[in-house]
Amino acid sequence: MNLSTTFAMQMVEELSAIINQHINLIDNDGTIIASTDKTRIGSTHMGAKKMIEEGMPYLIIESDTEYIGSKKGVNLPIVVDEEVVGIIGITGDRNDVEKYGEIIRKFTEMYIRDENVKQLKQQEEKIRSRFLENWLINPSYFLEGNFHETALTLGVDINVLHRVILVTFVFNDGTDVKKDQRRLDEATRYLRNSLCDNPGCYYLRIGTKLVFLVTELDDDKLREKCIKIIKNIEGNYQLNVRIGLDDHAMHYKQIHQSYLQAQKALTSALTIKHQSFISYKDLNIELFLYEIPQMIRQEFIDKIFNGFSDDEIKEAIRILDVFYGYDGSIEKTATHLFIHKNTLQYKLNKLYELTGHNPRHSLGIPMYSLAMAFYKNRS
Repeated sequence: MNLSTTFAMQMVEELSAIINQHINLIDNDGTIIASTDKTRIGSTHMGAKKMIEEGMPYLIIESDTEYIGSKKGVNLPIVVDEEVVGIIGITGDRNDVEKYGEIIRKFTEMYIRDENVKQLKQQEEKIRSRFLENWLINPSYFLEGNFHETALTLGVDINVLHRVILVTFVFNDGTDVKKDQRRLDEATRYLRNSLCDNPGCYYLRIGTKLVFLVTELDDDKLREKCIKIIKNIEGNYQLNVRIGLDDHAMHYKQIHQSYLQAQKALTSALTIKHQSFISYKDLNIELFLYEIPQMIRQEFIDKIFNGFSDDEIKEAIRILDVFYGYDGSIEKTATHLFIHKNTLQYKLNKLYELTGHNPRHSLGIPMYSLAMAFYKNRS
């Protein structure tokens, strides 16, 4: 009888509540594995052991001393798929408990059948998840001899085009994740129902990431759906979430490429402020930004802003952000920053003087843009 301790205890407690008597669940070795009388858990029930060894259809015990480790009551075999998987015992006087024996046995068998089906589904899902993970992560997995046969057995239609979406929850420092587990579980169910709402969609976990292979291919619809999901999770579950989407649907042999694209998009969503959803199509400099080691990025920042304090770098980037956002318009930038045009001109000229790079020149703009991107996305 392959039952979890939690399930076994929950079952005997629910059955005990029906008849207001102690219930014991005993395995085929005669060991009490769950009981509402917790002092008996782990002990050997010699009466049940005799039943198993002799194939008895039931055993009524009249006295607590009749069998070692046993108490008076009624004991019946649990039969699932024509096999005795254990014994269910009801403690009490025969006249009080015998009438409940058959119904408690039927309930027990029903509980165990349902649990077996649940465990089988969970096992199938684990195997399917392992297959999907290998398919996504291993670029040559589809070349393995049993790939197509395994996909067919697991009900994974590899010939249907899929988009890859990666989702992760973001927690602030000091957040008690265990305390938020209920909301996390509810939000995850909401994600599954929202993104896997069509046949042929698949879901799995890889580390802390939730991975969805969806059959909706339209960029605009996926973007709209993901943004709506983010708003609902933030509003209904008070959780922060980030989502990354691949570039486009690919042949099943290129699903690894789709996964890498979604991974880069998610990484950007985790580092760029106010961007909870990012598609691979949205990426520009970010395509190679995270391939560059942090040490090299910091070295480049220090080279461009040599001698600047961190506050001075922040101020320079604040001005350049607005300046480049308005395509180099002095008037619009000055208005946005609430400063005079001459003051802005002075600040830009001073920046040129201190760094040696003209922020208005075609050679200086990419230098500053790269340094700004590195600075904003520091680890």
